[in-house]
Amino acid sequence: MTLANRITLSRILLIPVFGILFLEQGNDPLKNKIMLAVFSLAILTDVLDGLIARIRKEKTPLGTFLDPLADKLLLTASFVLLTYRGDIPLWVFVIVFSRDLIIVLGWTIVYILTSSSNITPRASGKITTFLQMSAVIALLFPVPTPFANWIVRIMVLATVVSAIDYILLGSRNLEPIPR
Repeated sequence: MTLANRITLSRILLIPVFGILFLEQGNDPLKNKIMLAVFSLAILTDVLDGLIARIRKEKTPLGTFLDPLADKLLLTASFVLLTYRGDIPLWVFVIVFSRDLIIVLGWTIVYILTSSSNITPRASGKITTFLQMSAVIALLFPVPTPFANWIVRIMVLATVVSAIDYILLGSRNLEPIPR
């Protein structure tokens, strides 16, 4: 297993640690700092694994699958926890989760109908992931509430646009090839 893939796996392993710390922090400033450090480390691994894979030329099919999976798991856990605590309304979580569900179901349908499992990241998807991570950071770290609210609004808009983009891409992949 490559170093980049090990780093990606470490991000997946940090998710339950982050979740437990999030739920147990209460008003304990030390636990809050540790939780923020664990989340920051998870975000850092996202940057680091891609950088190392490119530098060491270690791009693998496993890494191509694991990296976005690790992102989705981290973000889904984060949005579930933030919704549970009341930091974001349920409808925001539903939009974020629905987009990911649409992408997975769409990919499955395309795969079943075409036998093509090619997953190509889209610019809208990368922007959405960045904005989702930014929204989580803004909600976890002490930033002014109006600023955090604007980031969440922009993230929701990007999430909807990205969902539409992936739906259109999936539709094109299902169109018959002209002869």
